[in-house]
Amino acid sequence: MTISTHQIHNVLRAYSKQLSQSRRLSRNSNKGAAEPQQADRISISAQARRQAVIDKVTSDVINRIINGSPRAELEQEVFKQLEDEYGNSLSINRKDSELVFKVIDKEKGEVTKTLSLEDSKFLQDRLEKITKDTINKQMVT
Repeated sequence: MTISTHQIHNVLRAYSKQLSQSRRLSRNSNKGAAEPQQADRISISAQARRQAVIDKVTSDVINRIINGSPRAELEQEVFKQLEDEYGNSLSINRKDSELVFKVIDKEKGEVTKTLSLEDSKFLQDRLEKITKDTINKQMVT
């Protein structure tokens, strides 16, 4: 679909007319009122703000788990729950843009196998879900 310059010019002209008319009307209706015009505001519900905070904290916690930073109680709790659900000790690394999970032998303390991309993706999704649920429970309402 092509739009000619003539059509664009007509739209701009109509918009310009509407804009100047609305300015004139608002000027005439506000002659006696010295009220400053209110800027547009965006209001976000409390639930949406809460969800945004949960998403941000979840992202931060998962990044700390992946990077192997010294883990706080929250990171340890989340990762322990993931390991308990899986049934084995796990390690996690980032390879390119994907997360790779490895199973660790509890007695020997060494990697026994690297999980497939599908299994790693499933564990990544579970890690995110567990983290969100844990953070949601710990947040004060």
